[in-house]
Amino acid sequence: DDLWNEACRQFFNPTAAFPAILDNAIRKNIVQMYQEIPTTFQLWTTKGSVSDFKPTKDHSYLAGGAGEFLPVGEGGELKHDTPKTDLLPQRKVGTYGRQFSMTREAFINDDVGFITEMPGLYAMSAKRTINKQVYKILIDNPAIFDGVSLFDNAHSNLIATGAAPSIETLQAIMLKLLNQTDPFGESIMVQPRYIIVPVGYGFLMSQILETAQIDVDGIGSHTANALYQYRNKLQVIEEGALNVLAGDGNAIPWFVAGDQRYAKSLQVDYLNGQETPTIRRSEVPGRLGFVWDIWLDWGITAVDFRGIAKNPGTTI
Repeated sequence: DDLWNEACRQFFNPTAAFPAILDNAIRKNIVQMYQEIPTTFQLWTTKGSVSDFKPTKDHSYLAGGAGEFLPVGEGGELKHDTPKTDLLPQRKVGTYGRQFSMTREAFINDDVGFITEMPGLYAMSAKRTINKQVYKILIDNPAIFDGVSLFDNAHSNLIATGAAPSIETLQAIMLKLLNQTDPFGESIMVQPRYIIVPVGYGFLMSQILETAQIDVDGIGSHTANALYQYRNKLQVIEEGALNVLAGDGNAIPWFVAGDQRYAKSLQVDYLNGQETPTIRRSEVPGRLGFVWDIWLDWGITAVDFRGIAKNPGTTI
């Protein structure tokens, strides 16, 4: 009878009700705060999904070059073409995460607001980590799948001398993208879409793009600003991670990335497409309170060099 009465009490008033409600509130908070954190990498990178932790099979031959269409005379025969192929880089994801705990005393002394807020802060930290890793690749300029640095003269995406953004330097870096060719030597004319600058150039970029008329040597005053027509086609992205990663007193590079429909640059892959962190609550024997594990699986790969160009910049 005692066991039956205890079972009935647990059924109608379960002790696990509060933790279950708390878990639901935490998950909602994680999704909301992860989406609201102001990062910029997602604006110009591409997004992908992989199904496991193994390197992808993209490091194999992929159809990429289709021959030009040839004229066919009346009753003529279509000329046979063999699609050209080229190697793609491998992509791979890893697991990143942290663990935090809440003691019994913290539950008693603090309100539930802190308990639900803390996992959200870790979710924000996850997205900031991705953001930092993306821009660290731009700063470190590592060798990519072809053995050459991401930004290199061999890739035709590097300005030789660093300078601040201006009409002249913007034209030069945009031409780097517009003159790009595919692996088979055909012009692909990557359309410039994003101007990625460190903090301190945002107002300057607005002045450059929003000024309709300028003074030009040899032409005169009130000359049309050629970049004014691009003001609705180019999106300026001002990112503080570039300042921090470059370091105090050093030149801070800036970049122009192309429209992802024409050419890619960096890609962020998630395991099975899951972009928000997973959280798991547990109770450790001998410890009064709860422990939470929070993790997310992602990987960042330079899938192509044709979609982005670099100006080494100068000190700000």
